[in-house]
Amino acid sequence: MVKFLLKFILSVLIIVPVYSQEISVKAFTDSSDYLIGDHINFTLLINHSDNVGIVTPFFRDSLKKFEIIKELPVEKKKVENRNEIRYKYVLSYFDSAEVTIPQIRIFYRTKADTTLHAIQSDSLNLRIHKLSVKVEEDIKDVKPPVRIPFDWLTLILWILAGIAILVIAYFLYKKYFRKKKVEEISKPVIVLPPHEEALMKLDQLDREQLWQKGYIKEYHSRITEIIREYFEKRFGLPALELPTSEQLALLKRIPDAKQILELTESFLTNADLVKFARFVPMDGVNAEMMKQAIEIVNRTAQKKLEQQGVGSNVS
Repeated sequence: MVKFLLKFILSVLIIVPVYSQEISVKAFTDSSDYLIGDHINFTLLINHSDNVGIVTPFFRDSLKKFEIIKELPVEKKKVENRNEIRYKYVLSYFDSAEVTIPQIRIFYRTKADTTLHAIQSDSLNLRIHKLSVKVEEDIKDVKPPVRIPFDWLTLILWILAGIAILVIAYFLYKKYFRKKKVEEISKPVIVLPPHEEALMKLDQLDREQLWQKGYIKEYHSRITEIIREYFEKRFGLPALELPTSEQLALLKRIPDAKQILELTESFLTNADLVKFARFVPMDGVNAEMMKQAIEIVNRTAQKKLEQQGVGSNVS
């Protein structure tokens, strides 16, 4: 028993430094002291080896205390044989307070292990304060306004020019734009049901033959994006913004989605392996992904159509 405990403790001591060397996460701002309304330049830096596949993070909820002024493009580059990813946001805060940017969790997988691991950044404490005003100083006199003589001739010319421009604009609008606008409004806008739109996009993707041409990662990204977008429109989930684990947890709460949980988990897991773990699937797996995607849509759409049919029979 003692030998087993010693081996376990030794394995933990060896594994933890290895993972810490594989990936690191750091969050920082350009300062810790700001005035109300100042721009806060926030950066999340992820540094990892080629052995690590990052699950695209979504951490807007961690910044919900702040006003997000701008989200800058993600920067990716190689630094000393390691991968460096920078996420940058310009934030602002409109009250005087001590505020904290909480720890941000990043999920990842390694090539040797498909288990989903997590690492998190340190929290950041910021001080937002008001601009100090010296009330004891005397109020200075304001200089009187400078009077400029009024030019009636210039005013009349500007009024005549404005009238001429309005008349010309009215005739141009009536002759060239009015008829076109009426024609555009009369055209009906066709909105497809979510399942029909998803099946149409899957058919288009299948015709492009991406994985047959060697674009395997692009194929898996496109096919999962279509299904995630379908989940958003069909079930009202923020599927495009969630990692696979959180998306499956939300699907479990929806009665209409229970019949596709196992199929969806297999579908999304295979895609994650290709996109983030650099797994190269066999041709049969690529073809099966399309079959699974169509089956996910058909199962959920079919149930919705059956419910509508039952309602019409009752009436």
